[in-house]
Amino acid sequence: MKKLVLAAGLTLASPFAAADLLSLKAGAGYWQGDYSGSVGEPSINAEQLGLDDSNNNYFYLAFEHFLPIIPNARVQHTRISSDQSAVIDQAFTLNNQTFVANEMVFTDLDLTHTDLTAYYQLLDNWVTLNVGLTLRLFDGHISARGETFTETVDIDQSVPLVYGEARFRLPFTGWSVGAQGNALSLNDHSITDISASVGYTFRSVIDAGVELGYRQLSVDLDSGAQADMDIKGPYAAVTLRF
Repeated sequence: MKKLVLAAGLTLASPFAAADLLSLKAGAGYWQGDYSGSVGEPSINAEQLGLDDSNNNYFYLAFEHFLPIIPNARVQHTRISSDQSAVIDQAFTLNNQTFVANEMVFTDLDLTHTDLTAYYQLLDNWVTLNVGLTLRLFDGHISARGETFTETVDIDQSVPLVYGEARFRLPFTGWSVGAQGNALSLNDHSITDISASVGYTFRSVIDAGVELGYRQLSVDLDSGAQADMDIKGPYAAVTLRF
């Protein structure tokens, strides 16, 4: 009799346990970023270079499992690029190359990066809480082309970051609110990348959802570019969970 009761209990519980054994999440979004900050040393601000806003995009994949010691994995790629021009009203220097005032300068700013994140899920019910570490791999550049000179500084640095995510799902509604961030200040590098969002998920065999939010990225990299930039603005995304 006891064996029958135990077997029945395991049979009833197994669908719920199996649902959390393995999970694959995917998402893609569009981010309207507005620029501020400066580049160069001596520096010039983003407005003087004509850097106003740009249409950026990103996508991610996350794999979660039931093993308690091995961390979950997440990969996200964000494309950030702005190509603008302006007549500058002050001189500035990029990687020891000086551009003089009152000349037309074409600027190409690229802060494209890929995040490799390992994280643990501390809570997973109506409240989700994830903590971990991210390795951010920059693959971009800053380029300035004036009437006489052209200078390009590659941004190909790897920066470790602390990762955190919290999400609260409103019970029985499909709605959720959340926040996510990567941040670290180490030696001559300082990066803060935070976002907040509200989303709705359509529950089915494959959970599909939409998400609206606001993201702010602050980057201070001590390289030949001397980049100290803020990019912030709203974003929209679609999400899938298998």
